[in-house]
Amino acid sequence: MLLLPLVLLVACLALAGGQPCVTQNRLFIRHHVNNPRTPAPNPRAYCSMMMRRRRIYGKLINTFIHAPIRPINNVCFGGGTPFPSGLLWSKVSFTITVCIYNLSTCSYTGTYLSSRILISCCQGHPVYYEERMLLPLRV
Repeated sequence: MLLLPLVLLVACLALAGGQPCVTQNRLFIRHHVNNPRTPAPNPRAYCSMMMRRRRIYGKLINTFIHAPIRPINNVCFGGGTPFPSGLLWSKVSFTITVCIYNLSTCSYTGTYLSSRILISCCQGHPVYYEERMLLPLRV
């Protein structure tokens, strides 16, 4: 009789253990995946529209990846090269849009690129996109 509560507790802890990864992966997808790319007249209009639609506020830089989730997930399963701090460089390039907020105009500028991506994974799913390397150098 005393064993049943212990078994239930262990089962609950095991199920809850994956929740942070699931939540972080959902946030990653909302912030960074847009496939196919939503049509817009230009990169600036695209960034303004997507940042507003996805309710991404306060970010100076955000990147959207225009690929299905399976190739992005593949970076976590051998499709990435280890990088310091536990990050993975994708072995293949992705079509992306980099959106950078311009404080002087209070609007986003956008750039369409093809680039490898640098991500962090949790339980085989992307949970973090490293964008600091894309910021312009300040002198």
